[in-house]
Amino acid sequence: MNKHLKIVSPVVLATLSSLAVQVHAAGTAAGTPVTNTATLNYQINGIDQTAVEAQDTFNVDIKVDFALTRLLTTDPNETSLEADNVTIASVQVTNDGNSPTSFTVAATNETGTTLDINGTTYTDNIDTGTTYSYYVDDPINGTPGVLDAADTLLTGPTAEIPADETVTVFVTVPKAEIDGVDQDVAISSVTVNGVESTVDGTTYQLDTDDNDPTNGSVDDAANPNGATTIEVVFADTDQDNSETLVDALQLVFPNLEGDGTTSNLTKSSEVISDPLNGTTNPKAIPGAVVEYTIALTNTGTADATNVIITDAIPADTTYLESEGIKVAMDGATTPVAVDPSIASYDAGTDTVTVNLGTVTGGEDPANQETNIITFQVTIN
Repeated sequence: MNKHLKIVSPVVLATLSSLAVQVHAAGTAAGTPVTNTATLNYQINGIDQTAVEAQDTFNVDIKVDFALTRLLTTDPNETSLEADNVTIASVQVTNDGNSPTSFTVAATNETGTTLDINGTTYTDNIDTGTTYSYYVDDPINGTPGVLDAADTLLTGPTAEIPADETVTVFVTVPKAEIDGVDQDVAISSVTVNGVESTVDGTTYQLDTDDNDPTNGSVDDAANPNGATTIEVVFADTDQDNSETLVDALQLVFPNLEGDGTTSNLTKSSEVISDPLNGTTNPKAIPGAVVEYTIALTNTGTADATNVIITDAIPADTTYLESEGIKVAMDGATTPVAVDPSIASYDAGTDTVTVNLGTVTGGEDPANQETNIITFQVTIN
């Protein structure tokens, strides 16, 4: 298949619209009448005779050609299963033919397969459910390239896509039909077939579901080209009116709990001073100052949001307000005093509360954020 993408300025568009013949990347528009006239001029005894003309007209046939590309060229689709509908594939359909064409879209699981995306190999290890829905992106009323409320849910084929134009189709399943853990991968294939093309008010069926170009159109090989006929020619890769694209979904979750062996939330204590020894080898005796340290690391590939830590001051101790609460966050490694909107102590409930907001995750451990919280108490 030859795929052609072009950007045309408004001035050029205005000029082209004034021409009688529409020319697309795939060539002259289907249904365009091509007329050829031969003229005979001759004389009898040196006298010019009336010219004789012979004329032939035929219509340009429908060339069915289209290409599929992944919307995301460097990464798989990703989800933390927050939305009700999860995009498992994002496919761009480009009409490289010479007539407006509608298409069907159908997805299926590709169990156990692999897919290379920008040099990274993704291996399917989970299957999604098969309650597929298909949405056509609306870049005018919604956000281009993002599934949102403005996009159109397909209940059949797409609307006819004009020649040379591209639309994006999102394939979704309900989040309840996806079960997996961080970095699990589901690979799916998406098959697209041409359905109809409308030329000069007449709609031509492009296929009878057997991908046989000799019987797939209103006008087939049994009808000769002529002024009243238009035939259908499959010009896609295998000349079968069918293209398939493979795409991947990767689950991305934050991990604030750990791996079952090592916890990502830890708490430790250290005696800072006591009334007898001061800061030299202090002991946990009444009047001693103890510093608590809480550490939290997100080892998942997705960010954790609205992260809040609360800590009730233990019995037989008193919160040391003069030291306050110190926090290291957003990449910092040394705890410092922060705004009360982030860290506060409630004397009524004897509780420390720290709002860490977003704790960053990532595939690279260097991007996995660790937050540290410290506060002090005295032993009663």
